[in-house]
Amino acid sequence: SCCRGFTLLETITTLAIFSILAAIAVPIWGTLLPGYQLSAATRQVATEFHSVRNRAMAQYRRFRVVFDSGTTYRVERENTPGAADYTSFGGPKSLPGGVTVASSGTPVFQTRGDASPAANITLSNSKGVTKVVAISSTGRVEIQ
Repeated sequence: SCCRGFTLLETITTLAIFSILAAIAVPIWGTLLPGYQLSAATRQVATEFHSVRNRAMAQYRRFRVVFDSGTTYRVERENTPGAADYTSFGGPKSLPGGVTVASSGTPVFQTRGDASPAANITLSNSKGVTKVVAISSTGRVEIQ
């Protein structure tokens, strides 16, 4: 034969199989997504604190991360060393959807890399699962 292609029956069968697989995958994805978002947000916040600590030591200025709301934060840099006059260092940053944050304090990273006060940053997803990013007074950032 000169013409090759798919028959209508083959096409309908293929679409039916894909529809069944999609019907199975969508509910599973809906239960997994909040966990992925929480893990991503936790890594994002921990990485931000690591970066802020490194900037404080490299630029010899104090830095801090301020949580504006339950879903956004910003990095602030001290303008004059020792004056505690902070200004935004970059725009506000958002957490992944469905994740909220609460902070027990606003740690300020000193020029030696230590932080004051120590704080726990608690992130929660829509399922009520939480993860904590702990900042110690020595400046260590740890996901718990």
